[in-house]
Amino acid sequence: MVAVETLRSLDDARVAEILFREASLKEAKPPCSVLEFTDETGDRLCARLYEASPQAPHVLYFPSEFDTDETLHLIGSGFQAIDFSLIAFEYRGIGGSQGSFSFEGAFQDSRHFFQAVEMWKKRQGREGHLVVMGRSFGSAVALDLALKRQEDVLCLIIESGFDSGRLFLERSGVDASLIPEGEIFGNRSKMALFKKPVLFIHSPRDVIQSLPEVEWLVAESRSKATQFQIAPSGTRQELANQVGELYLEVVQQWVNLRRGVRPPRKRRPIFS
Repeated sequence: MVAVETLRSLDDARVAEILFREASLKEAKPPCSVLEFTDETGDRLCARLYEASPQAPHVLYFPSEFDTDETLHLIGSGFQAIDFSLIAFEYRGIGGSQGSFSFEGAFQDSRHFFQAVEMWKKRQGREGHLVVMGRSFGSAVALDLALKRQEDVLCLIIESGFDSGRLFLERSGVDASLIPEGEIFGNRSKMALFKKPVLFIHSPRDVIQSLPEVEWLVAESRSKATQFQIAPSGTRQELANQVGELYLEVVQQWVNLRRGVRPPRKRRPIFS
């Protein structure tokens, strides 16, 4: 497991500035609303909420370092279209949550986020399953949370994940001198302990983490229901901008199978 000291040593403003230089989360607009909650000190935290049916899956989403209002709208409204609720956490200093960004804080805040969603579901009488999802950097936070609460979640979705935290940071432009020694996020060791199914979505043209590299992470999954889907796209940023019908169909069918819901059988044509 990743040491807290390792995450603290990453909390250099220069690292966050480089990693999140493309992120642009300014204002939540319809069809989403904002779910607000607090941490143990009273700081305001928030998430963007794209609501679907109460009995449908509820996806707790951790954004990437390059997510924008546009990409969140694409995945949020897309999930709504297949009747999945998406609740997207907003990191401190990157989105609307109060305070400055911290790597250690992002992992700690995920616990408050999970509890807030549980309370919101209870108030609203929502019984849909909980699914945890992360994109790029957010996949490390998602895996960490899913492992800690794996008895409470149905499954995990990792889009544009990574095996080596060091390679991920270096290829994202972070100076090697700012990266601490040793494993950064402990993704591989955490995946080896996670027993629920995982859906991996990855681009064959990803320049941050190649297919052979991310396969090391996939190989650690303990579930026979884990699936590795290669998305027909360019870079991971381009994949984020191409959430279309095929992407949504793959996610919907895979999650629904975990719920015991099978896709409707297609009728054969009368005439061949």
